[in-house]
Order: sequence, then structure tokens, then C-alpha cells
Amino acid sequence: MKRTIALFAMASLIVTALCALDVRDGLVRVKIDELNGRVTLYRLVAVKGTQYEPLVFDTDARTSSLVAAIDGRVLKLGDTQEYRIAARKIANGAEVEFASQVATVTQRIIFIRSSDSRIFNGFKIVYEVRNLTARDAKARLRQIWDTVQGEKGAVHFSTDIVARVEDEMIIGRDAAPLYVASPGENATIMLLLKDVDRPDRVVLANWKRLADSTWFYDTLLKGFSMPPYSVNDSAMGLYWDDFIVKAGSSKSVACYFLTGGAGLDFTKQVAKNGYAIAGEAAVAPPAAPAPQIQAPADSGAEARQKLLLDIEALRKLLGNLDAAIQGADSVTAEQLQGLIAELQTLQPPPQPAEGQPVEGQPAQQQ
Repeated sequence: MKRTIALFAMASLIVTALCALDVRDGLVRVKIDELNGRVTLYRLVAVKGTQYEPLVFDTDARTSSLVAAIDGRVLKLGDTQEYRIAARKIANGAEVEFASQVATVTQRIIFIRSSDSRIFNGFKIVYEVRNLTARDAKARLRQIWDTVQGEKGAVHFSTDIVARVEDEMIIGRDAAPLYVASPGENATIMLLLKDVDRPDRVVLANWKRLADSTWFYDTLLKGFSMPPYSVNDSAMGLYWDDFIVKAGSSKSVACYFLTGGAGLDFTKQVAKNGYAIAGEAAVAPPAAPAPQIQAPADSGAEARQKLLLDIEALRKLLGNLDAAIQGADSVTAEQLQGLIAELQTLQPPPQPAEGQPVEGQPAQQQ
């Protein structure tokens, strides 16, 4: 019986290998299963010789998935007969296209490099939705990456703000850290979240709970285990909220990953120095804002310009006051309040009491 199972498993691996598009360059590699369109990402490491380390679970590539909702219809791409699958090699990467009669969704994996590397060491992943119908469509996307590097150690995820993410977490676009990484002993994958295209929301969660969720994920769990079904099993969910795709046109969204070596060493380096993507974007690490000292009061040409504007405003106000005096009986309370407000805007700012600092200037030492 065991021999039969082993033969079936071997046959399955052979079929998968024969039906996989495999592209590699520099330190990175992407493999696309041409039967189901699933994508697996790798980094080249030097451990017991030179080999590629999977950055997501590669024993069963189906655990990483792309879900599209078009006009409210939610489909896991690669698991439905409605969409035909075509994988192809492109310049500096590969892509997989899911095509139906109403839309095509293309996942394009492009190799990139950080500015401190001479060879490719990361991925730009573009998701393009093309509307084939004669009316506008509403779309949203969810990409689940079944990360594995962090599961091998004590740190599932790490950010520049939280070095060890121990519980499930939701990261919004506006309050995002510099990055979120799945750090491993020999290889690390890092999602960049500042000054580059990025998802609207990132969810760090137990893989099974995330994969089984219909769409929205808002009930967080302590840790990344759901015994007995899914233990020490984390995943990263990338969400792009609703966007409109015009009839006969397309809309693209994207995200960026860098890869590195030993996890915490790599993340500390990025947290300290920031990152730069060759030909794309650069960002410095967060830093406490330096105190701003305003320039002294207006002087020279700027002061003269301000004076002319004040004189013109004063002339206008005098004209309004003259008209109000001539028609005093018909002036409303609202008009009177407006004149008072105009007058207040032309009054000079109050002078500070003796011994008090002037606004925008440091206090003098006694």
C-alpha cells in the first residue's frame, strides 16, 4: 500500500515538474504551475552547495492563491473552469493569464533589484484586470501567500516597528510600516510598504483561517495556530479594495518584494538604511522629525509685496465701510459681522509680553 502511495506521489511530482514554467535570474526564481496557474517564489542561497530556497510553501503550490471579485462574483483563479490558464515567459520574469468571456486577470512577476545589488534580488508583481464587456465593472483582488520562512524559526513576521509579530495583525495602507517580512534562517521575503505601489490592506494570519475566509478578515487570533487543523501555520494576505475598470479597458495594481539572507540581520539592515529599488522608487527609514525653526518675519521684497496686498485690502475695506455708513439703515447684522471680520484680518498680530519668545523663534536663554 505504501509503495502504491509513493508511486502516486512520485507520478504527481513528475507531472507537476513537466507542467511548470520555471524562470530564474540573479538571486530570484519564479515557477508557475501551468495546470492551475499557481505561483511559487524562490531565492538562491548557499547552503550545502548552491540551491533555491522556497519563500512560500512549494510542496503544494495551491496553498498560495489569487482570488478575484468582479461585479460581486468571487472566484479563486485556477480552481474554476470558467477561466482558461496560460503561462508564459516575459522579459525579466513570467506571467500567468486567467481568461474568461467577460474579463482577463493577469499576474505578472517581474524581477527587480535593489540599488545596492548588481543582480536581481526581488519581485515586482503586477495584477492587471481587463474588462471585455461593454459596461464598466467593479473589481477587487486578494492574494494569499503561504509564507514559510518565518515558520521555521520563532518569528513568523517582522516589521520595522514590531520586530517580532506574535499574533495576527491587520495593516492598513495609511498606517503601514516600512515593510513586513517573513524572516528565515537562510532566506527572507519582504513586502515593501512605503513609497511604492502596495495593497490597500495586508493581513498576517493563520493560513487556514485566511484561506477559508470568504473575503473580509476582521476577527484576529492570538498566535498563528488553529489546532488541530493548522498549527504554526502563517500566511500573508494582500487586499486591493474595489476599483472600477472601464468598459473595454484595463486597470493594474502592484506590489514589491525584496529578498534577503538571514532574516533578522536583513530586516535590521533595511530598518536602519531604508531601501531603494533601481529605476523605481526609494525611501528612507522613519526618523523623528527635526524641530522646525521658522524664518524671521517678512523682509525685503516679500515684505513689500505683503504691504501692497494689505494696502489694497484696506482700501477695499474702507470702500465697504463708506457704503455701509451711507446706507446704515439697510445694513444687516450679517453684513456688519463680515466687516468686523475683515477688519480683524488686517490688524497686526499681538506683540508678545516682555520676556516671552516670538513665535517661530527659540526662546532666549536667561
